[in-house]
Amino acid sequence: MTEKKLSTGRKVKIREMSQDDIDNCSDIVEIRFQDGQAVAIKNQSKAKTAWIRAGLGGGDFKTKMNGGVPPDELIKELSPLEQEELRTLIQESQFLGERKPSALD
Repeated sequence: MTEKKLSTGRKVKIREMSQDDIDNCSDIVEIRFQDGQAVAIKNQSKAKTAWIRAGLGGGDFKTKMNGGVPPDELIKELSPLEQEELRTLIQESQFLGERKPSALD
């Protein structure tokens, strides 16, 4: 797990997600096009919550993790701005950085 600090000072732990979890979270947002223009973006809030549930491993929270999955009460401790910042940190942690070599490399 990677430890990060939100701009509010709250410390969070970000877990490494499986590729399937990353794909599932990435596929939630739907963009509808009409005449080559984006006319609607759906499921942004669902996607944010999915990233937090899959990628948050702990941190400075009153509510405890429920079997490794952040419960609603824990997510509600975060302000909307913290939730957005956390989603971004989780995504960046999954897509950036050096990949660990596998035993087959």
